[in-house]
Amino acid sequence: MLFVVRGYPNMFCTKCGSEMPDGADFCTNCGARMGVASPAAAPAEPAPMPAAGMPSVQKKSHKRAVIIGICVAGVLVAAGAALALTGVLGPLGQGNSSRITVLGSDEGSAEHKDKGSAKEKPAADEDEADEPEQTGSSVKVDLNDQATYAAANLFLSNFTEEHFDRDWYQTGAFDSTDGLSDDEKYKLVKFIWCHFIDNAPYRIEKGDYDNGNLQRIATDVVNRELNRLTGLTLSDADMTYDRTPEGQAIPDSAEAHGGYLYLKQEYGQGNYNPPCAIVTGATDLGDNIYELTYEVYSAGGMLLPSDIPESTYGLPKNQFIAAIQADASRGRTETCTVRVAKGDGAPTFTLLKMGVYD
Repeated sequence: MLFVVRGYPNMFCTKCGSEMPDGADFCTNCGARMGVASPAAAPAEPAPMPAAGMPSVQKKSHKRAVIIGICVAGVLVAAGAALALTGVLGPLGQGNSSRITVLGSDEGSAEHKDKGSAKEKPAADEDEADEPEQTGSSVKVDLNDQATYAAANLFLSNFTEEHFDRDWYQTGAFDSTDGLSDDEKYKLVKFIWCHFIDNAPYRIEKGDYDNGNLQRIATDVVNRELNRLTGLTLSDADMTYDRTPEGQAIPDSAEAHGGYLYLKQEYGQGNYNPPCAIVTGATDLGDNIYELTYEVYSAGGMLLPSDIPESTYGLPKNQFIAAIQADASRGRTETCTVRVAKGDGAPTFTLLKMGVYD
């Protein structure tokens, strides 16, 4: 039997398969009868062609593949650029002089090396942390500050005007940092007595006291001033001494009891032409301790310490020397050690060490 395939110009013999001209009733090859195939055997019609402007399924799939390919290529290009920038693919070019760190190398930056979770890199123990470096004393001595400069000059002049820096007491240098010797206690008592004569004579009581004593000062007043200037206080036993040389008519002795410090010797009006100190340098030794460098000039014109106004101690060096009528060519340079504390407007000072100078 022959089947007619619709839409094609020729037919084929179902027996021998020979192609037959359209409209033939028998096969020209084997003579089989030609006829139209039954509907059940009719082949399915070919799929309709898509309308104009509408892409076929096949073309759509192809286009989708092209788009996906382009996207994948774009991702690969972007990834390659990113890797080049981070240095994984090497320098960006010969003209780039900056160094690009390769991730994972031994020379990686601190940021790269240190990154990680807390589990990967535990925090350092607080006890193992480095101690902060000492930066000096908490209280500063700034001699460019007029109030500090004046306070330092006035403080040291309390000692130089009583020759505490000279060996007038024949006791040598003063150093309270390792305790007080009998010589240093004696020196302090002689110093503080002269200090009151020159600066607060109204504190000294005169009379005919027991045991031939002629003058006295309340021991609480003595210790309050000693503590202000040196950070020290003395007991009654510390204040008591007798250093009168054999055969000397004028006694050199003192005794403390009953709340008073007594002297047999009667002192005069004070120390004329007192030596005054001008601080020129301050070296921070730490723990609020400073070494002060200062120059000493003796006042002229028969001045007493009480004749020098406190405002004078804040004058610049040349004006200071002129105000006390001193000879600028006869100054001497000395050093001492002091402890400083925060004060009201300026540091306060206490003397720790003072040498003996000619």
